[in-house]
Amino acid sequence: MAKFRKQSKRQIVKMDGFRFPHQLLEDLRVFQKEQKRQVPASAYAVLLSVLKQIHLEKNSQGKIQEFNLAFWSKKLHVAYSTMHAGRKFLEEHGFLYEEILPNGLPAWVLANYQEYTTPELKNGHELNYFIVPHTLLDTTIVAEFVRTSNPEAFELMFSLFNQFRHGIAKLDRKNEVAALEQARTMHTLKEKLKKRAKGVREVLAILQPLFDIEYTGVQVRGCQLWIRKAIFRLKPECVKENTDEFHVEPLLAKFQEHTLYILNGLKLRYKPRDLFDIMLSFKQEVLDIVKYLIDEDESEERYTYRDAWAESMFFRCLDQFEQHIRTQINRKGKFSFHTSIGAYFRTIYRRELPKELKKIPYDKMHQAKYNEYIQTGQVPALHFI
Repeated sequence: MAKFRKQSKRQIVKMDGFRFPHQLLEDLRVFQKEQKRQVPASAYAVLLSVLKQIHLEKNSQGKIQEFNLAFWSKKLHVAYSTMHAGRKFLEEHGFLYEEILPNGLPAWVLANYQEYTTPELKNGHELNYFIVPHTLLDTTIVAEFVRTSNPEAFELMFSLFNQFRHGIAKLDRKNEVAALEQARTMHTLKEKLKKRAKGVREVLAILQPLFDIEYTGVQVRGCQLWIRKAIFRLKPECVKENTDEFHVEPLLAKFQEHTLYILNGLKLRYKPRDLFDIMLSFKQEVLDIVKYLIDEDESEERYTYRDAWAESMFFRCLDQFEQHIRTQINRKGKFSFHTSIGAYFRTIYRRELPKELKKIPYDKMHQAKYNEYIQTGQVPALHFI
């Protein structure tokens, strides 16, 4: 059975949003420094919409098939022509490109996304990212920063997201978020935003849907308002309780990446929804059944044995799927699904689960059934398989 890395204790509270690879932001900074050219606000707007689309399609390779610029233009309240200019900028400088997938369908690809978001990194890149709250794209913040041609405001916002993510990782309850603070001196803000004090205050006013902002060291000198420092507090709308009770998201992300390679290698036509259905089916048909298969130290809520067992089962099912499809293609020259891809996988999981459960030691299986009965008061699901 495959060995699985020891899991850390589950984070109780987390940012409610989508990933922005830190190395991607660093690439943009390097571009600006070397080319002596500012990344326009429109490009940041498009980049955010692409990252959100990657999140929606759950594509670990950064390849999105359903990205629609007109939709995001309407969603963000940014003119289509402006969004188009932002996309052209990203294309011209190698941050975004279009390719034809092995299944013949077109996709937009965010350069280096897979490299920056997977553990097996190259060239010494660190696996690091910050979270952009989903709430951001429901506000007028992006539209205002684009309207005022203010890319520096995007960069300030990203730095705040990055710092708050680290602070939130240490919290035990959602209501503790209000106690987290990030400070910026007015001198720093003017320097970073390249604006006078009035312009800085205008930018901070735009950010108020996401942050509670308090000014300290306020003085009135003549007809001018002087502010020494701004204190930022993240609003509760940007975070959520971590409801991934059984810590399955990282596991499913790993499985999804391997599934993508198989589907593309077979040149099968699939939609993002199909990939989601494959993972959802595995969670429902397998992981939800063995979710009480906890390691001996239950206080730490570790699932290293469960995950190693699940990994072995998933890859066995994936191999069977690939072998069957290749056999059918060799015999008939093609293959088509009578049901959805997700339903096809669901059938495989159900067929293989009883055989795989027999490989679990009796004492672990008995403890899992006991855990489920104690917590639910019902006959364990494992008892019926």
